[in-house]
Amino acid sequence: MDSTDDPTHGQQQLSLFHGFYDTHMYHPLLVFDGTTGQLVTAILRPGTAHAARGAAGVLRRLIVALKQRFPNVRVVVRGDSGFAMPRVMRMLEELNEQLGDIDYLLGLARNPVLQRRGEAVMAAANEQYAQGRPYVRHFGAFSYAAESWPHERHVVMKAEVSAKGENPRFVVTSLQGFPPELLYDAYCERGQCENYIKDLKNALLADRLSCSSFWANFLRLLLHAAAYVLMHALRTEAGRQAPALATMQMDTLRLSLLKVAAHVTRSARRLWVRLPTSFPLAAVFMALAGSLSWVPS
Repeated sequence: MDSTDDPTHGQQQLSLFHGFYDTHMYHPLLVFDGTTGQLVTAILRPGTAHAARGAAGVLRRLIVALKQRFPNVRVVVRGDSGFAMPRVMRMLEELNEQLGDIDYLLGLARNPVLQRRGEAVMAAANEQYAQGRPYVRHFGAFSYAAESWPHERHVVMKAEVSAKGENPRFVVTSLQGFPPELLYDAYCERGQCENYIKDLKNALLADRLSCSSFWANFLRLLLHAAAYVLMHALRTEAGRQAPALATMQMDTLRLSLLKVAAHVTRSARRLWVRLPTSFPLAAVFMALAGSLSWVPS
């Protein structure tokens, strides 16, 4: 939700991404809130699973739950080309007919038909490049239907030309009436989820799925996910005390704020934690300790 905490205000977005981990045995499916970075769910799959395996079912459950809680909220699903599968788009379109205000922005892998349909857009980009511009991004849109699609869908094209040559990119979307550049830029915002995956994988070691059984590793992934939720909450609260901490990577936050030497002593009534005078975030640490402390009822 947006900062007003009003379920009828603003736009709720889900960003759907899969993480490629160092292990070849597993292929997790991760869903993040694209606005706040909160981890919504984590599903472990075999390493041979397609990127979209299980996505339709997970999205259906999440969207239905959101709509039951916040009937007027708008949901936009963003994901790369691995999720532009007929069953995923069909499910989202059916949910939109039933519940309303459900859309998607999904990358679309290039193919000869798409490139032919986008020849005019690419030609316009090449014309601008020929006029001496070192780098050109030109946008267009058209209707397109793959053989496996039941009907045409709206496709946005980015025609990029530079010294490296042509670089066409495509996005399929259910959103209508917006400039193609705006739609493409909204799609590109999904890249922020790569930073969330980086936090989960690197800072919280979620790539350590080395147990001998699938279900044991699924439990490990859920424990890593719980650690992410806790660190996300800590970072959010720390950002209120010091805005620079709000966007800090989780491993940097841990080293800067939590990994600090302290002298702990116990008296008859209290535990005393003495921080070093050279600790630059001592004031933030103490403020967090006060705001997050548990007070018995």
